Amino acid sequence: MREVLSLLQTYNSHIILAMVILYLVLVACLLALWRKHNALLRRYNTKIADGSVGEIVDCLAQQTQAITMLESRLDDISARLAEHAENISACLQKVGIVRFDAFDDVGGEQSFSLVLLNGKGNGFALSSLYGRQDSRVYAKQIINGTSDRALSDEEKTALSKAMEAEPTGKMSQ
Repeated sequence: MREVLSLLQTYNSHIILAMVILYLVLVACLLALWRKHNALLRRYNTKIADGSVGEIVDCLAQQTQAITMLESRLDDISARLAEHAENISACLQKVGIVRFDAFDDVGGEQSFSLVLLNGKGNGFALSSLYGRQDSRVYAKQIINGTSDRALSDEEKTALSKAMEAEPTGKMSQ
């Protein structure tokens, strides 16, 4: 169980790291565009002061071409961002866990039900029943927040917790 939680925590840091890197790239692009804008503004003001209309037209043509290129790049970035958002929604990101005593003669809440769901409510329920003589593990598929197999009370509670949980690694905007 610790391995599963550790894996999730490791995966979440990758998601957060990717989002931070994307944010830094966008900030760098913004700074580059700001510098280009200031340079073009200085050139434009110089042209206006000189009164050379032909050069102003050339400068405007260059700016139009640069804006067209930037719009194209922005469309590409928007499409990639939408693709990443779709991919992230398919990753496991909601967790619900319930510990309990499966048998009267065993204490310490060694049995558990763990539900892992993606952003669309799909995933699985994993239950381990610990007894003095043996342990058993059961897995059930969860689709859109429901299972095609009957869930125990503990699995239902874990599913409810997972459905209500905030997605792990969610970044505030």
